[in-house]
Amino acid sequence: MMELWQHYKNSIFLCHQRLATHLSFAIVSAQNPAGVNLPAVYNRLLDKQLQAQLQQTGLAYRSVIGSAPDRSFEERSWMVLCDKIQAIALGRLFTQNAIFWVDKNELYLVPVLMQQPEEYLGGFANRLVLLPA
Repeated sequence: MMELWQHYKNSIFLCHQRLATHLSFAIVSAQNPAGVNLPAVYNRLLDKQLQAQLQQTGLAYRSVIGSAPDRSFEERSWMVLCDKIQAIALGRLFTQNAIFWVDKNELYLVPVLMQQPEEYLGGFANRLVLLPA
């Protein structure tokens, strides 16, 4: 589990647009629940379920990919404009070990299922990779 936590701490984020730096939002995935790598077909289904949940709640969201720095591992995720308590609840609903929380461009790794302290990871902009539109 510690190894997984370390991987989470090294994540970068790939997306097509940046969000305003004064916003607070969560980065939540439904894929690979509890850190278990699932086949792509199951991950797509889980991702669609999370997207449906976001539509149902009326929260604003944007697509983002959580990635290893060398892009050897990528996981479809969502930047969700919500509060931290809602974000943790979403993570729990989709059996996630952790979520990311961005507060005015400051990035935190927040445990959901894992028994770890929340960790500050530095500036979010430093980990954001803008993809061509």
